[in-house]
Amino acid sequence: MLPAVQAAREAARKVQCSNNLKNIGLAIHNYESVYRTMPWGAKGGWGPSWTTDILAFLEQTQLADIVPYGERGGPTGNLPESVRFRQLATAPVMVFRCPSQIGPIAQSMPSDRIQGRVRNSYLGNAGSNINWNEYSIPDFDLLGFDEGNGVFLATNFCHIQSGGDVCDNRPDRKPIKFAGILDGLSNTVMIGETRYIDGDECGVCDHFMLYHEDFDTQNGQDFSEALCSLRQGFNLQNVSKDDLQMSLGSFHPGGVHLLMCDGSVRFTTDSLDDEIRHAIGSRDNREVFDATEF
Repeated sequence: MLPAVQAAREAARKVQCSNNLKNIGLAIHNYESVYRTMPWGAKGGWGPSWTTDILAFLEQTQLADIVPYGERGGPTGNLPESVRFRQLATAPVMVFRCPSQIGPIAQSMPSDRIQGRVRNSYLGNAGSNINWNEYSIPDFDLLGFDEGNGVFLATNFCHIQSGGDVCDNRPDRKPIKFAGILDGLSNTVMIGETRYIDGDECGVCDHFMLYHEDFDTQNGQDFSEALCSLRQGFNLQNVSKDDLQMSLGSFHPGGVHLLMCDGSVRFTTDSLDDEIRHAIGSRDNREVFDATEF
């Protein structure tokens, strides 16, 4: 009887996870209807990500109203913006948490500048060609989250070159528009599930909800806190920690939920063909694949 009860509970959690993604998808579509563009993926030098941009469309207006816009403030200090960043970092918005995620809602580590940061279960798709968790370094063939072929990219808002520089608050690029998703909204991943993995198994697989102190370090870093790469497979085992932190995974047996850009949610198995995973991870490579295999 116990295994049957466990299976029934997991089935209910799986349905709730799918509903979370549907609500996130609806919020992003409503955001796009208002602004005629998708949110930025990660705001390097500022701190927020796509999750903060859609708060008002998730009926989280109290949190949306306190989001600072601009570089002023950070994870520490007494500036009003800094206080708001700490409020955002520790505020649970449960639509961003899969009910099958194990462990506490919030995390506190000795090295954190903000204690009690809330964990996030969903990452924006930055593309299927990314092999580096920072900005790109072309000379070393490291393609980062700023140059992915997906729909949510890391963007440098500050362009700080040295310690005395002041953020210029001029983003490198505009966010992606639906019209730029040439592969089709139903064929392109928008959001995917991730596992927050503790301890020795990963150590760096930290994904947070509404404010990212690493994004607020100079021009930003460690963009897998809010973004993913579909270059790697799902629910990986025995791989580098860098690949693990950028990849998708879940605590549902056998696969992960993917929110497509048309708002639909699909449960996709871990054995998905590499070529298909790469195709659905890109926005405009015009790949051809058999939809029945996805």
